[in-house]
Order: sequence, then structure tokens, then C-alpha cells
Amino acid sequence: METLKNPPTEKKVFLETFGCQSNVLESDHVAGLLVRNHFTLTGKMEEADVILFNTCSIRQHAEDKVFSRLGQLVDWKRDKEGRVIGVLGCMATSYKDHLLERAPHLDMVVGPDQYLKVPQAIREASQSGQSQVLADFDPLYFPENDPRRLSQPHKAFIEIMKGCDKFCTFCVVPFTRGREVSRPAESIVAEAERLARSGVKEVMLLGQNVNSYGLSPGSKDKTLTFDQLLEEVGRVPGLERVRFMTSHPLDLSDELVETMARVPAVCESIHLPVQCGSDKVLKRMNRKYSVAHYLERVGKLRASIKDLFITTDLIVGFPGESDGDFRRTLDLLEEVRYDAVYSFKYSPRLGTPAARMLDPVPEEAKDARLAALNEKAWKHAAEKCEARLGRVEEVLVDGPADKTPGAFYGKSRQNRTVVFKGQGYRTGDRVRVRIESHKVANLYGTPVEPQGKGRGEK
Repeated sequence: METLKNPPTEKKVFLETFGCQSNVLESDHVAGLLVRNHFTLTGKMEEADVILFNTCSIRQHAEDKVFSRLGQLVDWKRDKEGRVIGVLGCMATSYKDHLLERAPHLDMVVGPDQYLKVPQAIREASQSGQSQVLADFDPLYFPENDPRRLSQPHKAFIEIMKGCDKFCTFCVVPFTRGREVSRPAESIVAEAERLARSGVKEVMLLGQNVNSYGLSPGSKDKTLTFDQLLEEVGRVPGLERVRFMTSHPLDLSDELVETMARVPAVCESIHLPVQCGSDKVLKRMNRKYSVAHYLERVGKLRASIKDLFITTDLIVGFPGESDGDFRRTLDLLEEVRYDAVYSFKYSPRLGTPAARMLDPVPEEAKDARLAALNEKAWKHAAEKCEARLGRVEEVLVDGPADKTPGAFYGKSRQNRTVVFKGQGYRTGDRVRVRIESHKVANLYGTPVEPQGKGRGEK
């Protein structure tokens, strides 16, 4: 979008992000657009002339938080003429005009493919007072990073595809993000090269199902397969770490596993959502794989990649889930023994087939199952951390540790959070840390190199 020749009166914008890594990337992208169009960003809502919420529709809890925020802004909007409130992201496409019905004081509803129009939409809403809904899909639009506007200067997210063709019965992604579209590989590699030249050391390749990159209709013969793309990005000079998410178990190929094991920059970590340990429930979810297939893929990963860090998503209380189905999920947990589990109670999402399914699970049963699942998952996570005591981890420093005075924190190659005492370290340094203790999922240790001499320094 071109910068305005006659910029408007400067306005301060407060932008709050809910949800996944894609939303973080897109908020950084919107922030860059706003700054280039003569708006000022503020981290204080009370200072703002414009309040934007970049939203998520995956869980009911995230949507409830946004509606609560909107309700609190009725008086704020009324107190000063020209103030603007906007909802961006997935809720903009899943609710569209319904958002204006529920929150009449809302000025803008802008979907993920229309962010280039945000600066102009703010100006028009402020001047005319007319609410706007901009939520159409645009298969050619992919947000790119402005290295000056990254949330962390040494890390970046790169969107390689958007949408999903799997149509899991509980999921809104095909409706909020559209069908699968793969971004051209040369564009992705070029962005990775620009980021590396600006000092970025780690990138995460993002997509709702990265394993199907290049396979959707309209993408074949126009780009690479995901394993080929991963290797290309892994060869970019200056990039020390390459991660990706999210993977769908059905499309996890042997070629991808081999690339993860062979390319040094690709980190030894994978997020592989299973959702449930019961074949009956997986079928109702339309996941298109069995527990046996999932376990075979996990076995292939662990046999090929040394010291693999594996995480998953699990839903409890899906319609029709019996006590026996839930016990099979606990059995799966016991067999895989994940490094971390992201667990959720099922909540019906607007417009999905699961929302119309009979045989709902009572809330008290959902609560009990979630507690039992989390107890086992945290036990396994603690055991995995215990096994790393005495080891030396390569840590990419993210900055000072908020809750540990005089300490820094960062991520290991396996994506574990490591906290260590020291002085003189900088964001983006690589530091070798000997692990001495842990608190469930976090590791704590002491650098084995002189203070302030992390390998990331120049």
C-alpha cells in the first residue's frame, strides 16, 4: 500500500493480539502498515485514539475475551469524537456483520486478507462515522515481515500457506481462512534471505497444515513440496534455526522426516496434533487417520531424529466421547510421553458440523477429563526435563527473564525455555548452558562460557 501524499492528523493506535503465531505475524504486519501511514503505536489503551483487536476463533474462550473487551469500550468511544474501534482476524470472517449487530459501536471489521486497507479504513471510520466490513478472501495476499517491526528482532514468522482443506468437524479454519493456498517458494526464500540479512537468526514457517504445502489444487507444478521448501530455507546464509508448524499427521511424509534429520538448521522439534486417542472419535472429528497411523509416524520421527521434542494438541469432551474413548487418550499419552501437551475442553464453533452433533458431554465430565489428562501430561513433561539435568543446551537468547532478577532466558534447539544467570548477554546471542534444575517445563542453568561472550555476539 502506498504511503499517503497528504497524511492525516496523527492518531495513536493500540493493537492487541489474540491467538496463534499467524496472528502475531499479521499484527506485526499491520503495525508496519500503520507506521508507514503516519499513525503512532502505543502500548497503553488509555492513550489511544484507535483500538484494534486481532482476533482468534479457534476456542470459545478467545472469542469471549474479545466480546468482553468490546463491551468495556462503549463509554470510551462515546467520550471523544473520532475514536475508532476495529476487529481484525478470524472473528472478522466468521462473524462479519453479526459483530456490528452485537457491538453497534464497532467501526471496522477487517479479515486477514484485507489488512492493506486498514489505514484507509481507520481514516474513513474516523471522518464519516460509518462502520465498514472488509472480510473477503484474497488468495494472492500474504503478509510479509518488515524487519524493523518484528516482535523480536532475532526471530520471525513466515507465512508459507493459508487456509485448510481438511474440514475437521470441530474446526473453523476453512471458514475463517479459506481453502488451502500455497505461497510461491521463491517469495518465501527471498523473504527468509531478507530477514537473515537484517539479523534474524531463527524463522518459523507457518501454515494451518504445512505438510500439505504445494499439494493443493492450483499449487501443483508451481512450487515445491514442503520438505523441498524446508531444505531451501535451511540453506539460507545467516539463518541458524528453522522451525515450522502446524503439521497434520496424515500428510507427514518420510521425505519430510529425512529432511528434518539431515538439514542442520532445521530444529529437532515438531508440533503434531493428535486431538484424541480413540479411533471412533477421530472418525467423528474427520481427522482421516487412525491412532495406529499416528503412532507409526511418531515412531518414524523418533527413530530418525535424535533428541526430538514433540508436542501435541488434545481435545476432551468431543460430542459422543465415552469414558472408554477418554481412557484410550490416556493410553496414547502414556505411550508417546510428549514433551508438552496443549489440552482443551471441546467448545462448539459457529457453522461447524460438530456444533450440530448429538450426544454432548456434560461440562463436569469435561472438567474431570481435562484435569486427569493434564496431571498425566505434566508428569511426563517433568520427567523429560529431569532427564536433561547435567546436559548442556544451546540457547538462543530472547532477553532478560522477567521473573528471575539478574537472569536471561531463551529457547533451546528443542524449543524448551531455558533461564540462566549472567550479565552482558544480548538478544540473539547463542549461549551454551549447563542445566541444573527445572520447574516442570522450564529449565534453569549456568552458562559454560564466559559471561557476555555468547557465540551469537559479533
